[in-house]
Amino acid sequence: MTDTIAAGAMPVPATTKVGRGLLRVFLGATPGSGKTFAMLREAHDRRSQGEDVVVGFVETHGRKLTEQAIGSLEVIPRIEVEYHGKLMEEMDLDTVLGRHPQVVLVDELAHTNVPGVRHTKRYEDVEEILKAGIDVVTTVNVQHLESVKDLAEHITGIPVRETLPDRVLDNADEIQFIDISPEALRKRMRHGNIYAPEKIDTALANFFRPGNLAALREIALRLVAQTVGRARGAIRPAPQSVLVGVSGSKSSGTLIRRASRLARRFGGFCTVLVVLGRHAEETEPGRAKSKELAELLQCGFIEREGRVTDVVVAVAQELGVQHVVVGESSHPGVRGRLHRGLIDRLITELPDVSVHVVARPALHREVPIAASDQRPDSDMLLRALHASAIRSGLRVYLGYARGCGTTVAMLDEASRRRQRGTDVVVAAVKTDGRNRCEAALGGLEVLGGPTSPARAGIVDVEALLQRNPEVACLDDLAGGDTQGRPITESVPRLLRAGMMLIATLHLTDLRSTVEGMGAMLGTRPEHVVDDAFLDQVTELEIVDITPSLLDERLRRGEIVPASQAARARAQAFRPEVLASLRELAFRILAEHTDRRLVAYMRERGIEAPWEVKPRVMLCVPPRPGMEDVIASTAGLAARLDGKMTAVTVRDRKRSEQEMQLLGAYASLTHQADGAFVTLYERDPASALTRYARKILATEIVVTRGRGRRGTLRKLIRLLTDVDVHVLPTPHKDAPA
Repeated sequence: MTDTIAAGAMPVPATTKVGRGLLRVFLGATPGSGKTFAMLREAHDRRSQGEDVVVGFVETHGRKLTEQAIGSLEVIPRIEVEYHGKLMEEMDLDTVLGRHPQVVLVDELAHTNVPGVRHTKRYEDVEEILKAGIDVVTTVNVQHLESVKDLAEHITGIPVRETLPDRVLDNADEIQFIDISPEALRKRMRHGNIYAPEKIDTALANFFRPGNLAALREIALRLVAQTVGRARGAIRPAPQSVLVGVSGSKSSGTLIRRASRLARRFGGFCTVLVVLGRHAEETEPGRAKSKELAELLQCGFIEREGRVTDVVVAVAQELGVQHVVVGESSHPGVRGRLHRGLIDRLITELPDVSVHVVARPALHREVPIAASDQRPDSDMLLRALHASAIRSGLRVYLGYARGCGTTVAMLDEASRRRQRGTDVVVAAVKTDGRNRCEAALGGLEVLGGPTSPARAGIVDVEALLQRNPEVACLDDLAGGDTQGRPITESVPRLLRAGMMLIATLHLTDLRSTVEGMGAMLGTRPEHVVDDAFLDQVTELEIVDITPSLLDERLRRGEIVPASQAARARAQAFRPEVLASLRELAFRILAEHTDRRLVAYMRERGIEAPWEVKPRVMLCVPPRPGMEDVIASTAGLAARLDGKMTAVTVRDRKRSEQEMQLLGAYASLTHQADGAFVTLYERDPASALTRYARKILATEIVVTRGRGRRGTLRKLIRLLTDVDVHVLPTPHKDAPA
């Protein structure tokens, strides 16, 4: 993905444009995040600057606000197709191509077309439009990506009916993430801005549960962070390839997707291997589905006849892969023993390969509430939700650089709250005469009036406490108060007074960013916000914008005066700096989301881990030579954007030498920013299984050794939802 096009750039007449059109995607974590609104807002901006923009297909879902947002944009009439006795509407692809605008809006990229039109999927319509040299702006939700379909279904318990090959997103010229916190989305739902009133209670109790929303959001954030990292050419270790062995059974799709995600994280190629047995015709439908899925995920596909173990080992050696993925058998008796024999042989005969045993899923999870005739009364549910809502809190809009639009986002929310009757005051705002900010400020009340310190971005804390509004807006948490103190020092006091605070924060004012990027960012800010302050934030949302659009705003003088633009471009607004900051912002927000998700799972007693953030648990025996294993596992966790916990089980009295070894291993683990834990129990496998559930581990890493085969077999048998990763045999000359 490359950031190559900017809204507001000088338009190129359609008659002179050559080559392929550009694809711009608004990505959301869930329905209702505001993707369509963002797309329509950009369309109006681009048209106002002279570009020829039309609406190819926008799905309003009957929402009046969305219909109003279309406004005066030119809309291509839809075609009607009869399907099962009903007339269905689809995009008129031929008319779009004949009209040949510069830009066309196409909503819901993963949509499946009604049979009878030219293409099966809407993304195929978009491909044809792009080939005609027309730019496309579109929307999609993360759960519709083919590689995460199984993960979304496992978390939500709700089938994903329509999917999109990951390659479509990989080939996008720009991806912009439209963020919304779970709390804000549920509030938007309660206000009737997403679904009709009669559907609100069912939606809130099912797909729109807080845990679902947080998990999907974290998946999307980490996916975009990885995409941004690849696009900016971040230095990465050598790619590692993956082989996944499947049988064509029902579980094959999950294994293929899991292996595909692993390969993407390692920057390598994934190959799907189907071993044909004596009754191959019985598994033909499953084999066909596995092949189709492999093609969608851009994986290789191989079919071989022979004994499963022999074929898997031979193909792994033939391809020279670094990882082999197999599933854990849920069958007792002979079939189960045969499968364990496969794992034993893989470990024995592929000493230089990581063997991943993907666990069978647990039977329990947070179950959606089924629809019934005794549906709860909507008014009662809404009253209960309002009653349980937090009256005070800190809601922060995060921007990775100046000019992202955090101030406008904050003021827009303040206006919406005021329109609903909430008492809102702007306690600090600094617009610097920017038109967008001034327009967003509109008729909002500014604490102390237009000539007050608040208008210069300075908070009068005592005046604010005396005014005591329901909601106060604090523009720039790195700012100060009238006493010259950082405003962050007064936030706890304001929260105790019962206020809801809506604030903005720039990543370049966060201590870790300032100290990590130093001179690249230019002048050090007067007040730096400690990273620990983010723990006080109730809701954190990123206001995302692509670097090219940010540069366009800079060129138009919307961020700094024109006389300062060149200097800004040489420092904090260099493309490589913006890309690094953007990736970092996504990762920080993902970590914040993960902390809240884990707290939610603890409250609900959910022990089965969700593959949202990898949590790697390394088993450390008290024997020499584990230094390299700890270092490489820490590197693995970092590469997976996860966390490492090293665990040793004390099942007998340790010798002095063993105690010294474990002390050194604990020190090394802490140096790698991991945790080191000692468990006291005679049965290592049972102890490790219980602790894995406690910390929501997604992967247990073990080393090879004949004396540990029994523990490994028992681990695999006991674990559900936790993969077992058997490391390659370390080489004596391998680097640490």
